[in-house]
Amino acid sequence: MTEQEIISGVLKEFEGLAKHPRPSHHEKEVSDYIVARLAELGVKARQDEIYNIIADVPATPGYENVPLTILQGHMDMVCVAKPGVAFDPQKDPIKLVREGNILRADGTSLGADDGIAVAISLYLIQQKIQHGPLRLIFTVDEETNMTGALSLSADHVKDAKYVINCDSESIHVICVASAGSCHMEFMRDLHRCALTGDTALTVRAHALAGGHSGEVINEGRGNAIKAVADILYRLSEGGVKYALADYKGGVAANAIPSDALAVIVVAAKDVDRVKATVAAAEKDFHLVYGETDPNAVFEVTPADLPKSVLSAEDTTSIVDVINLLHCGVFAMDRRLPRLPALSASLGTIETREDVLAFQYFPRSSSDARLQALVRVMPIMAKSTGTKVHIEKPFPAWTESKNSKLQALMADAYKEVMGKEPRMEAMHGGLETGFLYAMNPDLDIVSVGPETHDIHSADERVELDTVAQLVQVIAGTLERLTK
Repeated sequence: MTEQEIISGVLKEFEGLAKHPRPSHHEKEVSDYIVARLAELGVKARQDEIYNIIADVPATPGYENVPLTILQGHMDMVCVAKPGVAFDPQKDPIKLVREGNILRADGTSLGADDGIAVAISLYLIQQKIQHGPLRLIFTVDEETNMTGALSLSADHVKDAKYVINCDSESIHVICVASAGSCHMEFMRDLHRCALTGDTALTVRAHALAGGHSGEVINEGRGNAIKAVADILYRLSEGGVKYALADYKGGVAANAIPSDALAVIVVAAKDVDRVKATVAAAEKDFHLVYGETDPNAVFEVTPADLPKSVLSAEDTTSIVDVINLLHCGVFAMDRRLPRLPALSASLGTIETREDVLAFQYFPRSSSDARLQALVRVMPIMAKSTGTKVHIEKPFPAWTESKNSKLQALMADAYKEVMGKEPRMEAMHGGLETGFLYAMNPDLDIVSVGPETHDIHSADERVELDTVAQLVQVIAGTLERLTK
């Protein structure tokens, strides 16, 4: 398998996927396509009731007694388009563009996260390599609620020994553990009141660095939702009477918000005091976050007078709970440098007509540690006059002790790349946590090619690293037979 042969073969499979829309919650069409493609390759696949795919690939003759290895990834993708690009994610194919070593899409997200796992798996099973029994597992809905992995039957993993997950983003890293997490939403029922002032202002914090709350939470970046809550608290402490009309910010539960704003109503005489308070808050913010958020901007601008405002009790409750909830790292992992053991972030906030809601998203490398934090959230809600809805936590994947798979993959990596890989745990979440929870005896790794700007219209993948990854996985499967 030369580099160009591998790239050509994997691209053929990826091009087939790209013709079939596959946003989360709409995977039936692509699932049916993958099943049909497997049938063309002589592999019978099963679909469960939510369109997860499970397909068993027989061992190379003579290696039937080698322990079962699972190759796993997800078939859904985050579908976004650049401004002005006409794109219906439920109907339109992804238009691929190859520029030398780079594969991207024409104005939309690419879907290498995680279509590349499906394409690599389909390519590998066509190659003449020695391997034991293989099981391909392609899940749905990884990008939103992980319902594919959550709903997967434990029967599909209980007889396996090894798992190679292909949902990581750097060819230089073999991921050996990931964090668990818990989605929760705080809510406050709103009571609308008549205006008590004559001037509306928008108080905004924007141009913060933001970022993925698992990958960069340990960098100490600011949170725009928290920054606005700090300003509102300062106004009250400084004796400025204001009424809150709107509060919004953030784009996703698992992203640190870079932009948030509140619309307030004050007396005209207090406008200068509001501006002074915001300026003081911005100065203090840069003292704390200047290195990680040097471009952050706090500003006050005129706004249209709203039809109504929130009650004073509603405002106090909301500002209190947001200021009290910690965002950032609670504790670092003593075994692994720079890896958080527990963190949390406020992701989004939205004011509707009768309720204000915001998402709080903790993560931990320890299920017990995560549960300890989750247990106190109802106390936090009760003490601040809010309600909280807590979803079922996603489990952490703990590093395998004395991992044979890690050692063999490291050998294969060194043979292909000429250097040692980095063995790293990650603070983000992977579907491997669910597989590990079903079978703690599994020996698991997660790998991927060099992929950039996932979940955006600038998503792209380096094709030479796709070829390298195929060679590493093939070499690992062959080593597992010895």
